[in-house]
Amino acid sequence: MAIDFMVLPLSRYIVGDFITPAMRSAWASGVPYSVIGPEGARQLPEGLPFGGPEAPVRRARVIDMLVEALRQFPGATSDALWDERSRRRGEGDRVHVAAMLFLPRDFEATFEMTTPLRRLTGSTPRALAALERMHWPDNAKAAVDSLRAALVDSRDHQVPMLVDW
Repeated sequence: MAIDFMVLPLSRYIVGDFITPAMRSAWASGVPYSVIGPEGARQLPEGLPFGGPEAPVRRARVIDMLVEALRQFPGATSDALWDERSRRRGEGDRVHVAAMLFLPRDFEATFEMTTPLRRLTGSTPRALAALERMHWPDNAKAAVDSLRAALVDSRDHQVPMLVDW
């Protein structure tokens, strides 16, 4: 049994277009990876994303839905939404690193998103800049590297990112 700590773009999370570290570890050890849910256990074959073989295709369709849903946010966040295929960059602020949902655009203050998930929401570029400026203990290197890689993916691909644990 494993509990995964995941940091990834929101569109990938929604459709299951991801392979977790626990999945990779199980497969590398020759152990089948199973998920137990309300409908019972299902085994995931090696290399198959959590959401199944169609997850990458569904992700492309979810992007437009996400943009429309995010347009419902108040204020500046909804006024200047991004195209997930564009390339925008910004500066950072320490408080954004503590967020659990990241939007790939620059905005000053974090805010609490209430739907479809209740999460503190921060700016991907501000969190990435703050992460780079902060001092981290040696034993946090793996976690910092994972967060940095996910923030870079969110920034470069202009997709929302979720921290789920």
